Amino acid sequence: MPDRKFVERAVADADVNVLRMALFQATRDPDIAAVHAERIAGLVADTVVFCDDDTNLIRLKAVEYLMSGDLADDGQTPSTDEIADLILMAEARDLASEDLLMRSQILSFPEWPFQREWTGKKSVPDGYSVAIIGAGFSGIAMGVQLARLGIPFTIYERRSEIGGVWSINTYPDVRVDTLSASYEYSFEKKYPWTEYFARQSEVRAYLDHVARKHGVYEHICFDADVTSARFDDVAKTWTLTVAEAEQSPTSVVANVVVAASGLFATPRELPVEGVAEFSGQIVHTTEWNDSIDYAGKNVAIIGNGSTGVQLLSKVASEAASVTVYQRTPQWISPRAKYGEAISEELQWLFQAMPFYWNWNKYIAGFASNDIRDLLIADEQWIADGGDVNKRNDAMREMLVDYIRTQVDDREDLIEKLVPDYPPMTRRPVVDNQWYTSLTRDNVELVTTPIERLSPFAVQTSDGAVRDADLIIAAVGFQTEKYLWPTEYVGAGGVSLEDVWKVQGAQAHLGMTVPGFPNLFMLYGPNSQPVASGAGLPIWLETWCGYIAGGILAMLDNGHASMDIRRDAFDHYNEQLHKEACRLIYLSQTSTTRKNYYVNKWGRLQVSAPWDGEEYFAMCVDPHLSDFDFASEE
Repeated sequence: MPDRKFVERAVADADVNVLRMALFQATRDPDIAAVHAERIAGLVADTVVFCDDDTNLIRLKAVEYLMSGDLADDGQTPSTDEIADLILMAEARDLASEDLLMRSQILSFPEWPFQREWTGKKSVPDGYSVAIIGAGFSGIAMGVQLARLGIPFTIYERRSEIGGVWSINTYPDVRVDTLSASYEYSFEKKYPWTEYFARQSEVRAYLDHVARKHGVYEHICFDADVTSARFDDVAKTWTLTVAEAEQSPTSVVANVVVAASGLFATPRELPVEGVAEFSGQIVHTTEWNDSIDYAGKNVAIIGNGSTGVQLLSKVASEAASVTVYQRTPQWISPRAKYGEAISEELQWLFQAMPFYWNWNKYIAGFASNDIRDLLIADEQWIADGGDVNKRNDAMREMLVDYIRTQVDDREDLIEKLVPDYPPMTRRPVVDNQWYTSLTRDNVELVTTPIERLSPFAVQTSDGAVRDADLIIAAVGFQTEKYLWPTEYVGAGGVSLEDVWKVQGAQAHLGMTVPGFPNLFMLYGPNSQPVASGAGLPIWLETWCGYIAGGILAMLDNGHASMDIRRDAFDHYNEQLHKEACRLIYLSQTSTTRKNYYVNKWGRLQVSAPWDGEEYFAMCVDPHLSDFDFASEE
């Protein structure tokens, strides 16, 4: 047991609301129950605060409890009613019963909160198998689900290691832009993250740890690129063509295919003339490796999305010069504790204090629970001279003030950096000292379009020429190419790519498409909701549970295939588009359409337009009446 001073430092580092909830759940102390919690409306998220006396009381009682050594068993799951009461206490507001389903799950009290179980006798036919394509967060989550159910599976990974985007992206200072506490699976409890926002190497190590611990790693086939998958109308199976390193392509038959290749799998090419003429080095951020040297060089960074913003500070600290080429300004916002390490004392608290991990995970999602309010236009507010709604406009003012303070009120920068579209219309970007880096003597921000590359320089449309030894292409991914580059051919020989040529990628709940039986997608079209209340791994577990539910339904009833009905698919996507039209993403102004959320047909293609609770309720179980089931012919 650490000494009292250590425990006091641990408690001082703790989030007060998390500490209050863990302490109350463990002790049911009436003094803690009587503490007054006030919910304060914020521009992005509400917060729950306490007066100084109550804060001191919570911390003092937490120290005394931890020093007592008589700690509660945090392996017990409270009843549904108890969890509901605790949530209302944590959020310091009333919530409708339908707003508690997802919230209750996020707390992750059971050992396996989102996992499906056999309801009848376990029965898997000989030779039955599931093929999972991709060994990133999605593929590993699906593997864990199937491993627990005892359903045979193989994961095909085209790279030589697991991790997906966390294997591909190793550029300077790459890290998660949501709290580590919300970027983890629910079943891997109390993982010892070292930073509030974990770096790439730690995230990849986490995935490796999970895959090995939960019996997934041995099912992964590395350096195996699935080039095509074709459905057999008679056998009701899929035949995969797999190209393995230095071997001839092979054919593999699977009963079910889960495409877990993700949204950020295909890098976007640098859209600049003269690439072949450039004599220096051009590197897309997904191609970064340890041999790339920027120290003392003239560096051009093209792009100012999340990637470009993350790496600038590190590169600028060592390069001779850095020219940042910005096409569209972004709303870039600060994050509390971004780049900070979690203290040794707080790491101890996560392990030692019952329920602290659960409530920390829950409250980490506070920031995204009410984001949807920022996305819905208030017609009266607009009629009175506003832009979107009161909260969104206030957020704009706050972010403009933030830009001013970060660039020392330099008007030459401010006029280039303030976007002409509302906050939240594009993917939010987290500041990693990007604004302040622009004020360095060796950094220049250029907003004039690039005309072409010459052998040793970048030329802009105004005729200016700037030297460059190294060009870093932070230009993102071809997000319109879902499941790319694998070719999927469904029933009747129809190509999925051809189906999606009509209005872009669409799916039922982001997971299934008519005419492609037994093909499921993870992080497919319109998946993660705009206001999720949970990190991506929780949604992946939710979708994996849905898919497993479908597989179990087929096995329990002797069916060979399930195919989403066309009427269910059409109805869902009609409702999705109708709901999406309420959001500012689909505003008719051209500025709000400059983002990958909306495709060229004017449809929302990435996010689900509902709030987290509503979408979660749709994804908990497959509605079997929405599917056509068939047996092998």
